[in-house]
Amino acid sequence: MNKVNIKKGIECLDVEILSWNPDSQMISYKITGTPVCQYDQHSRARVGIKFKDYKVSEEPNYVVYTQVWDTMEKDPEFRKEVMETLQELEELRDENQDMDAQVEPSSLNLMSRECSYVVEQNMSSLRGQMARRLQFCEEEFIVGLHWILRKKMIEMGISMAEGFKPMCDVTKKCEYAKADYLSNAFGCLFAGCGRWKSHTEFASFNQSCTTPELVKEQTGVVCTKSEYELQLEKENSNV
Repeated sequence: MNKVNIKKGIECLDVEILSWNPDSQMISYKITGTPVCQYDQHSRARVGIKFKDYKVSEEPNYVVYTQVWDTMEKDPEFRKEVMETLQELEELRDENQDMDAQVEPSSLNLMSRECSYVVEQNMSSLRGQMARRLQFCEEEFIVGLHWILRKKMIEMGISMAEGFKPMCDVTKKCEYAKADYLSNAFGCLFAGCGRWKSHTEFASFNQSCTTPELVKEQTGVVCTKSEYELQLEKENSNV
């Protein structure tokens, strides 16, 4: 049995553009170094998109949220518990194989197990997907994926990708607070990211779900700033 390997956040996330057809406006790309939970979230898309070649790592590789990784680094006891639990799961996998798969293998896949898959998508579908998934109120795996894809499309010369932006940049207001208007009455789960002024008065976690700083630190991708952020920087520089 191989030793459990745990990866941090989106440090190992990669998006490879396999093909681009300007005539049909179809793009194909492969995602690797991501957890099962990210695939489950991404694959909810249905219009103008196809998912294929989904593979869960046969090796004991896991990808955890940055916050979980940081907690493991700070708390040796917590790290020990995580490693022991994952090791026990791998032993169950081996026992299952020895019993000629008495249990469906996929039932032993944790949401953090590493996977890969391929996406075929038209530009109309991707544009709408980008508007939502480039927003930092989304989870780090899905956000990182789309900022990486956007960057690689631009580098490839697909000029329309430069126009891909978070929905909040289009509406010029915080879409997280708008989407969770009911939660605002009792308190949102996360705080706004600061890209636009947020009207969230209380959040269970006093931070955004994802941040541009996290994306840059772990992937090297520099996220564009909103008009609101640029205006604030200008005003502060004049003080």
